[in-house]
Amino acid sequence: MNEVNKAAQEAPLRKRGRPRAGQERDDGAASVGSLSRGLLILDVLRQAQGFMALSDISIEAGLDASTTHRLLQVLTETGYVVRDDAQKRYLPGPRALSPLSLFHPLLQLRNEVMPVLKMLHDEIGETAALILFLGRERLIVEFSRANNQLTPYYDTWLRSPLTGSASGKLLLAWMSEDERSDLLGSGPYTAHTPKTVTDPVALLRDMDTVREQGFAVAREDGFQGIVSVGTPLVFQADGQPIGCLTYTALSAALTPDKEAEAIAKLRDAANFLVIGAPALQAFKNWAPRGAGRR
Repeated sequence: MNEVNKAAQEAPLRKRGRPRAGQERDDGAASVGSLSRGLLILDVLRQAQGFMALSDISIEAGLDASTTHRLLQVLTETGYVVRDDAQKRYLPGPRALSPLSLFHPLLQLRNEVMPVLKMLHDEIGETAALILFLGRERLIVEFSRANNQLTPYYDTWLRSPLTGSASGKLLLAWMSEDERSDLLGSGPYTAHTPKTVTDPVALLRDMDTVREQGFAVAREDGFQGIVSVGTPLVFQADGQPIGCLTYTALSAALTPDKEAEAIAKLRDAANFLVIGAPALQAFKNWAPRGAGRR
């Protein structure tokens, strides 16, 4: 009798109950692995322009065909993937494309903020965006694109350099020094362009200036030829930003002499939204940015 058959026969004789510690770790690791692979497949499908065959999904995800097929079955059963049985192809399902309730405050906020972003775009002619701070991450809620070909946002999860973008500087500025150090490291920081602040002492001075003046400017700090300016979204009772409004433009279009005008318009719009956008209130409790943060 080989070891596999022997283990299979002995398994029913073991006492039922809580799994052994080693087994718990193995099962937990397997579950985490399956989850991460399933999320990877969803990302592949969401980025596709149409139906995808199993073989194409397997190649794009870097998984073997059997694992891909098994995970697609689970995702189909739970509504995250749609399968065309006739062609044996797959699309992201309703729960993957629109996971939020129609009454979720994020969707309501998008509706409330879009007219304001359109107004900001019309006044300056550059891309205007509302970004929420969720812990240490930045979520793009909505944006109004400039008339030129510049499209600074391709995903709702904003991952531009923290030290090289207006939104990143505004997120960092209201963190404690310990939080910034934990997030960025001890320095020197990565230089994305020749203008990136890489020295921790210089960054500390920069963050103090951002808080004092109430806005941030990143002129070619993260990307050459690109400038972003931003003002925080702050409820006065809290004193901590829950997000920001930003302009992003080509440096040649939004020159330094135009920064003051852009910042003034962003500040007026931010004050209006804090007072006039009911859905924004819901996000006060989403990010751990209370008065005790500093």
